Amino acid sequence: MRTFSNVLKTLRIDRGLTQEQLAEQLNITKQAVSHYERGTREPKNQEMYEAIADFFNVDMNYLIGHNTQTSLNISDDELRIINAYRQASNEIKNAVRAVLKIGG
Repeated sequence: MRTFSNVLKTLRIDRGLTQEQLAEQLNITKQAVSHYERGTREPKNQEMYEAIADFFNVDMNYLIGHNTQTSLNISDDELRIINAYRQASNEIKNAVRAVLKIGG
């Protein structure tokens, strides 16, 4: 059975992130990510679940193990691009938007 801890670890590894990088993105400690992945602790509030689901662009039901498919039809390459964009400087983000001819 899929659990939050299994799904989180799989999402993190699939995106090529370390626990420390994920913790940085979520503004939590590396230890919290480790606890989540080992199943010894879960987020204390709904907002953290939502932040994790938003970061990985997955449905909340997928994140907590109730679904085996995300509700989004985004390839792994697209997810890597999204995550790289999120981590980029404002200068790079502006350049990407200019190349893609999108406002922002």
